[in-house]
Amino acid sequence: MNIPKTLEECYTELENLEDLEEWLNLNDKESSAVSLSHHGLGTWIRNNWGLWEGKGELYNWFKENEINHPDDMSGIIITSFYRFKHNIDIKLDEQINDSVEYYLNDNQKLLRQRKIKLDKLNDENLL
Repeated sequence: MNIPKTLEECYTELENLEDLEEWLNLNDKESSAVSLSHHGLGTWIRNNWGLWEGKGELYNWFKENEINHPDDMSGIIITSFYRFKHNIDIKLDEQINDSVEYYLNDNQKLLRQRKIKLDKLNDENLL
């Protein structure tokens, strides 16, 4: 077993697992597929890919993107893989933002929204 370094490598490793096709086919709704896999597949990912130990390039990538908890990391991996296999837009930025904002207080959320708006204006050379 290889420990993936990127999200795309996660897909390759997950495709090699037995019984995963059954999981993908039985769970036609993303929300049920992801929630049902938190303890089984999610635990396997967290334990075998160094997420609890805080090791490896995959873990570091998540930390760089402000994803700090291994449960959130495995959730993003599973959600992205499910969407990838069902030809659905992965919306990685949205997943990351949702996870980060979950832990913010109201003032932090407001400041973050203002920063995003300012960054967008700056990118459009309006500032």
